[in-house]
Amino acid sequence: RKARIALWDRYGGSMASGWIRWMLERFEFDFQLIYPPEIDAGALSNYDVLILPSDASFGGRGGTNENNDPTVPLEWRNRMGSLSTDTSVPKIKEFLEAGGTVIAIGSAGSLARHLGLPIENHVVEMVDGQERPVPRDKFYVPTSLLRMDVNTSNSSTWGMPKQADVFFDNSPVYRLLPGAENRGITPLLSFGSASPLRSGWAWGQERLNGGVGGFEAFVGEGKLLVYGPEITFRAQPYGTFKLLFNALYKTSLRQRH
Repeated sequence: RKARIALWDRYGGSMASGWIRWMLERFEFDFQLIYPPEIDAGALSNYDVLILPSDASFGGRGGTNENNDPTVPLEWRNRMGSLSTDTSVPKIKEFLEAGGTVIAIGSAGSLARHLGLPIENHVVEMVDGQERPVPRDKFYVPTSLLRMDVNTSNSSTWGMPKQADVFFDNSPVYRLLPGAENRGITPLLSFGSASPLRSGWAWGQERLNGGVGGFEAFVGEGKLLVYGPEITFRAQPYGTFKLLFNALYKTSLRQRH
């Protein structure tokens, strides 16, 4: 059977979610929109896949207390609220451990840290003996195309070339910590050059060398796929759509067998 796909959205609309919605409709995937209150209430048990677009961020406290706002019509209040680390993350973890698939794009990849996976920010520097993110005057890559190496031995990258140009907008880049492989974490996209820029502007691009831009991780019986680059940006980068679509097809095959 087809995978049951849930696409995160929020009250008022998410631009990133809207473009993925258009893509799924264009390529004839069946899906349902899901809102933070539904996730917090356990509705993920009705789905096989959860897509978290790049602006699906996680706050620290429960985010559904906004749905009593009297200025909003009652019929829309069940869409209000935001993802939280104390309520939403445990529900998503339960979904993963039970065999679900989560695809997190851009900043939504912070979910991996909230789940306790052994990863860190790759683009850091030492200041007074401590690691800190590299400041903007030393590293800045806005809306540019960068070349990345692709792990084509993994089924999550079916049909991809060994190198691919990705849409990068100051996107997350990861460093896998010791023990990552034992936790079932496999790099999918990585920077293998100190000069990956293909088009646009990349100040301090050499700092990307050796960083991981995409990986998959097993969480219980399920799988988390994290892509730092904007693989679906406004439905434009056709060269990276497969990274999303493969996850949907693979989940369908797993459910079938």
